[in-house]
Amino acid sequence: MNPSRRGDETEAVLLQRLLSSGVSVSVPFGDSDRYDLIVDERGELYRVQCKTGNWVNGTVRFNLYTSTVDGGERVDRDYTEGEVDAYAVYSPDTAAAYWVPIGDTGTGEMRLRVEDPHPNAPASAINWAADYALSDRFG
Repeated sequence: MNPSRRGDETEAVLLQRLLSSGVSVSVPFGDSDRYDLIVDERGELYRVQCKTGNWVNGTVRFNLYTSTVDGGERVDRDYTEGEVDAYAVYSPDTAAAYWVPIGDTGTGEMRLRVEDPHPNAPASAINWAADYALSDRFG
């Protein structure tokens, strides 16, 4: 599936999940904003970037940047706290949705651990998917 189409499907699923949780959601007009949705939780507004999570070794992995083509060259650009307040992530592989505040992220990519890690993996580097469940954040 083409990446743009997959992104549209992810955004539609996340829109439905957010609305079902009882928050108000607005969709910005056009494609020029760095965020995909605006979530209104009792008057508190959040700029939300929607991401598709991919299943990788017991984790849901998603990019913390956007890729575009400029002059025939691929350009990756990270999101900043001045542009986005949170990521809403949908994993088609697990049918789960997550809410990840941008302050909990770094650069490049983030992985949300669903399955127990290898016994020798460092525990301090684990972001448990259950801690970011969208249904727990709004509901």
